[in-house]
Amino acid sequence: MLRNNLAAFNSERSVSVKDFPGLKILFLFLLPLFLAACAIDRPPTGGPPDTAPLSVTASTPEPGTVNVSPRTIRLDFSHYVGREELAKSIFFTPSVDDYEVEMRGREARIRIFSPLRPNRTYTLTLRNSLKSLHGSHRLGESWALAFSTGPVIDRGVMEGRVWTNRMEAAPDVTVMATLASGSAGQSPEYLTRTGPSGEFRFGHLAPGSYRIVAITDRNGNLRFDPDNELFAAAAAQTPAAGHPVNLRLSAARQSTPVPRSCRTINNREIELTFSQPVRAVNFDPSAFAIETTDSGKPLSILGFFSLSRSSESATWRLLTGVMEKEAWYRLRFASAPRSSELLFQGNARQERYPALSLAIIPAGGSESVIAETIRPGLAPAAELHFNLPVDESSLTPRAVRLDLNGPNGGTRSVPCTIARIDSRTFAVRPTGGFLPGRNYTLRVDMMKIKGVAGEQPANAGAAASNFTIADEVAYGEISGSGKAVARQIVIEARMQGTDFVKRLDISPSAKSGEFRFGFSGLPPGKYAVTAFIPSRSPQASAPASWNAGSAEPFTPAVAFSAAMVEVRAGWSTDEVRLDMPFSGHENPIRKNNPENNQRTNRRP
Repeated sequence: MLRNNLAAFNSERSVSVKDFPGLKILFLFLLPLFLAACAIDRPPTGGPPDTAPLSVTASTPEPGTVNVSPRTIRLDFSHYVGREELAKSIFFTPSVDDYEVEMRGREARIRIFSPLRPNRTYTLTLRNSLKSLHGSHRLGESWALAFSTGPVIDRGVMEGRVWTNRMEAAPDVTVMATLASGSAGQSPEYLTRTGPSGEFRFGHLAPGSYRIVAITDRNGNLRFDPDNELFAAAAAQTPAAGHPVNLRLSAARQSTPVPRSCRTINNREIELTFSQPVRAVNFDPSAFAIETTDSGKPLSILGFFSLSRSSESATWRLLTGVMEKEAWYRLRFASAPRSSELLFQGNARQERYPALSLAIIPAGGSESVIAETIRPGLAPAAELHFNLPVDESSLTPRAVRLDLNGPNGGTRSVPCTIARIDSRTFAVRPTGGFLPGRNYTLRVDMMKIKGVAGEQPANAGAAASNFTIADEVAYGEISGSGKAVARQIVIEARMQGTDFVKRLDISPSAKSGEFRFGFSGLPPGKYAVTAFIPSRSPQASAPASWNAGSAEPFTPAVAFSAAMVEVRAGWSTDEVRLDMPFSGHENPIRKNNPENNQRTNRRP
């Protein structure tokens, strides 16, 4: 009886969708939102953040499978991936053009519509630029699936590293390999991208000789764009017999920088942005001309500077005479075509500049100063950092004085040169250089310094800095040997992240090809030590340089050897080996270990 009553009660209380048609509409509206929420690529609420990289967890066929010609390739991912992003990331070797990609949750299916060639090794590569659906996870490195339509799979391996032109690691660079027997301009047969240290690896290569080209590939079209991209070219073969491939990117095209835009900061300052960075030593204010557009009345240029005081910048400021409030101005650059002239309107804002002041580098009281690190790439110097542009002609020996202080309190004036870096920054170099372990005082009589617009110093009297140059024990050394079949080679030691470089010209033994080299007086830090056969410059006075070859038409670069070396104060890193490729000795970067067999010893 009770059971019947409950059944009757439930029957009376039950609700049908037909009774409320709005529920069906609401359900259809919420269903896509529910499904989208299910696909959000994030950890459950309250859990630890998911920092794992995107990865392929399974595939069909499995890597290394033979005697298979799949019509569908299945890939399982650790995170959700967008279909379009995946399609852009896929690269087949040999080329497979007739396929489509579909996604089912975290599973991708690649349907191939044209039959694959018989007895061929195929490689499906996913570029390491592939990201998860919401961009939170990325492939740690390029991923490849190799299988064979025949009973044998190619197992050739090629490894190497891509360096920038300044011999630093070049990550995220596209590296392509094409059989040398192929026609010029054909699509690459193998593709990968470099890792964080510039390393790359090809697997499952067919035996033979290859053209190796690396490009920065900013537009992702796998073609070298000479106006916007850098390249590296090398010849290699597989089996490689343990000889990794060194690739060094070409230098940027040496086109003339031209002003791309300008804006007025106030009625006396203009900020210029160039098409490419301009070195301070090459910045010439006389190359600019500013005039009103109606009458041609000139606007004088009093100085120039970079806000960062860097040796190279794409943005510079010009200090000018006072602009007219309503006037329009035309800026011309002598080295640029007429079409690159810039127009701007005068700025009425009057800037209230502070009094002239100075900071001296190194600061007063500095000990063990390594002057080479103040502005790497230039000769060791102290620097004067004014807050405003100053008249260079006021920096006379009477205004700027460098003294060498003796151990017993005596001082003597040291002859020095003053070189402009920009109108606010100047280098002071003693003739003959700084003496190791000695104490110096640099004084500037501020009352004799003139601002380009007549600014006066904040305080009368002299600004001074007393500092001590580092002793020889604060520096390190590098020594090593190598072998090359050449009359002359160049050895360079480049400090990473700076323009500091030391260079040696070496003549290997005519009989054995052996050579030895050594660098001393190196500031502590990480260095790339490079050996290459130089190409003579058309200008007799220019130093011999490295030849980068050509991407199109393909011409391999001059082969080189490189090793990474850590320089420590008071220590000598010995036994750095730089055997030139093709000399019958192993390349110095063995198994992606550019330190090879170095030994570090404390100097006596």
